[in-house]
Amino acid sequence: MEPFIEKLRRVLQTEFVNSRDELEPRPPRKVGGFLIWDGFSGLEQIERQNRLWGVLRERLSRDDQLRITAILTATPAEWDAMTGTALEPFLPQGNHHA
Repeated sequence: MEPFIEKLRRVLQTEFVNSRDELEPRPPRKVGGFLIWDGFSGLEQIERQNRLWGVLRERLSRDDQLRITAILTATPAEWDAMTGTALEPFLPQGNHHA
């Protein structure tokens, strides 16, 4: 499972620069979670999902796409409001996910 999560994280970080993710394995052999990105500001959820899934369809095989249960989208401010956890600044050499 970890190789798929890492592959998915690389795709997300490449396409949604300076984003954060909260991805977790889901049985059986699936992944779900959150994508947090400043670029979602001002966009409706449907627009965010269309952008996200456009990238996933372009960059992942059909089999890999079917392994994703759901990825919810949020801005850093929305994430903070939902979780009470402010995100750390992006560090290019650091860990971009929790």
